[in-house]
Amino acid sequence: MTNPPQLTRRAVIGASTAACGLALAACTPSQGAEPSAKTAIESPPVPTAGGTPVQVGKLSEVPVGGSAAGKANGKGILIFRPNETTVLAYSDVCTHAGCTVAAAGATFSCPCHGSTFNAADGSVAVGPAKLPLERYAAAIDGENITVSL
Repeated sequence: MTNPPQLTRRAVIGASTAACGLALAACTPSQGAEPSAKTAIESPPVPTAGGTPVQVGKLSEVPVGGSAAGKANGKGILIFRPNETTVLAYSDVCTHAGCTVAAAGATFSCPCHGSTFNAADGSVAVGPAKLPLERYAAAIDGENITVSL
């Protein structure tokens, strides 16, 4: 009669490690695969005008290609003016850790962890943030900039 082979601790740990590695590899997207909506770094949807427009500043205070910070109904906002006839508005709350993002020309910068957002669409230019800034409806009303929240 022969004795059955004995499992050693080393053999059990090695097999467990290999199994865990295979399980994790199965969860990793293959190259060329599209990222999921939760992890994608994308632009926020264009908002529909909702709420009452609130004056947040003068058009003359934001040069073409420049940005500024302001308040609308007590919420911090960032304004970007890409051209003579358009203004864009975003939340000034960083999507990474909730810090206040600052206007910096054609970008918005978070001082807490270094995230940078594109002012033209609110998308993430440099992480660690993964989600774009929330976008609000904005308009030029004569010499004023209005935002609807």
